[in-house]
Amino acid sequence: MGEGDQSAGVGSVVEIACECGRSACAEVIALPWCVYEEAQKEPRRLLLAPGHELPGASALVRCDSFVVVSSEERLRRRI
Repeated sequence: MGEGDQSAGVGSVVEIACECGRSACAEVIALPWCVYEEAQKEPRRLLLAPGHELPGASALVRCDSFVVVSSEERLRRRI
C-alpha cells in the first residue's frame, strides 16, 4: 500500500517514506491510516521515523514506529 492509497480502510496500515528531509534518509514508516489521514489535514505536521526529529519541531505523537511533529519545515518545502 502506498502513500495516499484511497482504498485504505479505517483499520488499515499505510507505509510512507520518512518526511525528515535528510537526503540520505531511506526509512519507511508504518502507521495507522487514520493517523496518516489526520496528519495530512495540517500542513505543519510531518511523519518521521523515530530519531529523525527536526530541531525546533514539537512532537505531537510518539510511538515505537513513528513520530508526528509540528514544524514550519513542511510549509517551507511547499513554497
